[in-house]
Amino acid sequence: MKKIIMGVVLSAGLLFANEVYKPMFDKVNVSGADIYVVGDDKEEAIEEGQLDQNWFAELINSKKPLPKNLTLVDLRKVERYNAQHIDGAINIPFDMKTEKMDLSKLPKDGLIVFYCRKGMMSTAARASLEDELAERVFVFDAVYKCDDKYKNCTLTPNEFL
Repeated sequence: MKKIIMGVVLSAGLLFANEVYKPMFDKVNVSGADIYVVGDDKEEAIEEGQLDQNWFAELINSKKPLPKNLTLVDLRKVERYNAQHIDGAINIPFDMKTEKMDLSKLPKDGLIVFYCRKGMMSTAARASLEDELAERVFVFDAVYKCDDKYKNCTLTPNEFL
């Protein structure tokens, strides 16, 4: 009996693991980029820069091109970026102590998605921006981890709170 129950539980887990992720809202166009957002309310999610982490992680892991008019910005230190970064990302380090970054390196138009290693720096960086710029910035809150040689990286999205 125990084996049967374990087999059913294992089979159910495999079924759910193979399901295709479906975003909660339809695609939205923000600053010329088609993206998915997540939250209790679509308009609020856009206002707060709540990118659908699962959709974006799936997109990046699939190696498909990023949406047009979207710039992915790695906020980590140059050394970390040079060792390993998400393909297509540019590096604009954010200093957590001073809450500053070189804003002149950000694109003048289009959507901007910030990411770091665990999501906290990205959130702080967006909060440090003037409202007009922050409206074009979304946060990709994920844990981006590599082994000691900065290879075999894994990207695990976090749930937006």
